[in-house]
Amino acid sequence: MNYMIWNSRGTRAQSFLALVRDLKSQYHLDFIAVLEIRCAKTASTGRASQLGFSNMEIIDCEGYSGGIYCLWEPSISHVTILEQHHQYMHILITGATGHTWTLTMVYGAPSCAGRRSLWENLSRLVETVQGAWMVGGDLNDTMLHCERRSSARSHTSYDRDLIRWVDSHDMRDVRFIGPEFTWKRGTSEARLDRMLANEYWFNLFPNASVAHLPFFKFDHRPLLLRLDTKVDTSKPNRPFRFIAVWILHDKFDEFVKKSWAQEVT
Repeated sequence: MNYMIWNSRGTRAQSFLALVRDLKSQYHLDFIAVLEIRCAKTASTGRASQLGFSNMEIIDCEGYSGGIYCLWEPSISHVTILEQHHQYMHILITGATGHTWTLTMVYGAPSCAGRRSLWENLSRLVETVQGAWMVGGDLNDTMLHCERRSSARSHTSYDRDLIRWVDSHDMRDVRFIGPEFTWKRGTSEARLDRMLANEYWFNLFPNASVAHLPFFKFDHRPLLLRLDTKVDTSKPNRPFRFIAVWILHDKFDEFVKKSWAQEVT
């Protein structure tokens, strides 16, 4: 099963409909969430119906900002809309194999203050989720300094609210392939888009992976989630796990510098 989440920054471009249909065909998509549609719901319904999917749900944009398309094929047995918010759509998915899991598609507000309500709401949803859960989309911020690059002298730092939320609820990045940065504008680039999941989700889909696809005329890369990626299991691989909250420690930078300077024996 293949899922895609993509911030297209609008759906009115003349090439948009053909592009999504091509993505659906090329990547055998069973499901796609398109973020920041920038189109009123009345107009969105007509455009979404031309994308080649059998089912859809739409969150209207606010003025010229936000909005989410959620489209899926009959290969997904059932989709239940649990909650809608201008920054996310929260759904329950039953796949063709009968596995049930929760997916929250996010379009984070551009400002830290605006995203604060997002993390508060997602913290509330934690209490309602049973079993496997994934949160994915354009979080509109990063967790580490190295996830941003710019020629500007000053730039936005990582989001402490995001880091606290991820650590508090034991969410982890789904491993990805492709370029690290998912957003680019001018000389600035960052990993604004990601997929996070809890331990139940990783146990349910142990071979899942995310691909950061090329830029398709827009400034965000689509994220392609494959639930059944084949991996070589002949050798055990237990990757180092970075605990995001570490970087909030007052002496984190000092510790890293000292550790980096030490010789490895």
